[in-house]
Amino acid sequence: MAGILAAEARSVRYSAGGVDILRDVSLMVFKGEVTALLGSPEGEALIGLWAGVRRPVDGVVSVLGLDPHLAVEEVARRIGYLPSQPWLPPELKPEAVAALVGRGRGLVPHGAVERLRTILKRLGKEGVMGRRIGKLSAEEGQAVAVALSMLHDPDLLLLSNPLRLLGPLMRLELASLLKEYVTQGRAAVLTVDSLEEAGFADRIVVFRDGRIAAAGPLDELSKAIGAENYLVIQAIDTQRTVDYLGKMPQVKRFSVARDGSVKVWLKEFESDLPVVLDLLLSLGLGVKLVDVRRVDYHVALLNYLRKEAGDR
Repeated sequence: MAGILAAEARSVRYSAGGVDILRDVSLMVFKGEVTALLGSPEGEALIGLWAGVRRPVDGVVSVLGLDPHLAVEEVARRIGYLPSQPWLPPELKPEAVAALVGRGRGLVPHGAVERLRTILKRLGKEGVMGRRIGKLSAEEGQAVAVALSMLHDPDLLLLSNPLRLLGPLMRLELASLLKEYVTQGRAAVLTVDSLEEAGFADRIVVFRDGRIAAAGPLDELSKAIGAENYLVIQAIDTQRTVDYLGKMPQVKRFSVARDGSVKVWLKEFESDLPVVLDLLLSLGLGVKLVDVRRVDYHVALLNYLRKEAGDR
């Protein structure tokens, strides 16, 4: 099902309070994929445009082939929208809210309640049923809000920071649920606060200053921004080791620390690692592997974005 368009933004500009939030943004979202948007307020602005709660200054937005501002009712039936600060009536119980929301989506009350129960059970929060929303914890309330957005099995989920209030276990459960959800010919878009949160997504879109700075699956994005695994080695003869590293086609770059250890980045880490280690060990340089490390995602992303800003 991947390859079928679920939502699109073409040359979109969006402003709020006289400030441009999105600048000439073009992006396509496909069915069969989970797309994560990293960057605030850009990600939430784009989700709001697709949900029809915001209007672009310029450009075109479409959802499932429809203009969300012209085909309001049909788009509302076919999307599930979670705003960044969802409000639920504190005096009601989740099942009562599900019946109300379900009625607006063509579901009978009993069916809506059972659908809510199924989703909450999958998230490990079935125990909130029967309790007033005002008595729920922040995580429990967020679980209910996410489940309500999925109640009518929409073709497209638009979720603003659904992971923000969740603990580690429930984050994993929701990630698993979303991955399963899109395999059924649907699409999901969510905003996230970090690359680590977005690791389960099929594609991550990084924003900077209102524009798309980078996009791709996590493994490709990690390479692009420099958040890669690297070797730390030590050798009796550091100079000769460095000379040999410079001649190896598998080595992308290296650096020597003050203590004499050498950091080595490989072109294809998993396949090149045994080859490079075998070569170094066979040369009799007294080489030993000290550690395998990864450049921190946040540091790598910050450096990448700074470089991109400097190049413009």
